[in-house]
Amino acid sequence: MAKSRAALLLALLLAINPLEASALHSLDKYVNSKHLATPGLLILNPLDGQVIAQNAPESLRVPASVLKLVSSTAALHFVGGERRYVTTIFKTEKENTYLIKGSLDPWMTSNLTLAKKNGQRYLPSLISKANPENKKKLTIYYSSLFEKDRYDLNLNLKRKGIKATFKKVDAAKAKEIAKEEIASSTSLPLSEMIKFVNLYSDNTLANRLAMAAAREIGFERTSKGLTQTFKLALEEIGVNSEGLKAKDGSGLDKANRLSTQTVVELLIKIKDNPKYQAIYEGLPVAGMSGTLKKRFIEDGPEAVGKVKAKTGWLRNTVTLAGYAKSADKEYVFAIMADGITPTLSSRNKARAAMDRLLEAIVVGNH
Repeated sequence: MAKSRAALLLALLLAINPLEASALHSLDKYVNSKHLATPGLLILNPLDGQVIAQNAPESLRVPASVLKLVSSTAALHFVGGERRYVTTIFKTEKENTYLIKGSLDPWMTSNLTLAKKNGQRYLPSLISKANPENKKKLTIYYSSLFEKDRYDLNLNLKRKGIKATFKKVDAAKAKEIAKEEIASSTSLPLSEMIKFVNLYSDNTLANRLAMAAAREIGFERTSKGLTQTFKLALEEIGVNSEGLKAKDGSGLDKANRLSTQTVVELLIKIKDNPKYQAIYEGLPVAGMSGTLKKRFIEDGPEAVGKVKAKTGWLRNTVTLAGYAKSADKEYVFAIMADGITPTLSSRNKARAAMDRLLEAIVVGNH
């Protein structure tokens, strides 16, 4: 069915615009590479809508971490890039008993390695400020903390020989028992988190940002709620989200579904919109930064520095979506190869095939 649709479109292009049809033919060897295993693929010029290459762009594929583009969009759309999250520790009426009043900060961590590496806000530092004497037995009430951060905080304290009893409370109870502020931590703006999540493909942060978007508009933090959140954001931006299914916000779940058509439409919409600029600015650059730092150098050297894109992969999936500059043009593309053999070798060959295809676009070999 996909091949028949592609054949029909090609026939239409031949009838309407021989130059466009010729462009499609010249890239056939890249698009039809056995290493991509008939991917969902769309590359076009956003200025005039000219299709440079395609293969079943409307088909629903496993997006892997390319889904983070949608998560990022939803977070910026519903929460806003200026949002900061504050986490505060208070004294209570009881000795050696404290309250941590959080705000479900996506940028918070209780992992020292991550805090040092990424500059994330370090939750145990609040305990250190509240407990400078290093007392060995504490009671800690808490609200609006991610359970993962609370769990890691407990492990952190145990390693220091501190036994902490944690008690979860709601916002009303937290307000009641908070007596004196000791210290607080304020996150980076959400826009900076967006740049980080796409540059390094941070799964935990992406999922938290997606949940923040759903929470902001009162949707459930479930697969159904995320799907509704993503679809609503895309609809309000003017992007067709037909068939989109979200099981998480990171792209790790192989049951996620997205089309390259939707991704390309989204990339076109956000490119010059200041509200979503953090997505474009945060994308890795071919051969230079983030998850693309080691890509293109061998398999597409002419594209180094000229491709900005979100990467993604699962066992039998390799994806890439973003922008490719060629002279005075910047093409938009999405490639989802979700039928490859689930081996490292096959994934690397798929990546190389994508790099060669985009290099051909960059040098104008179409």
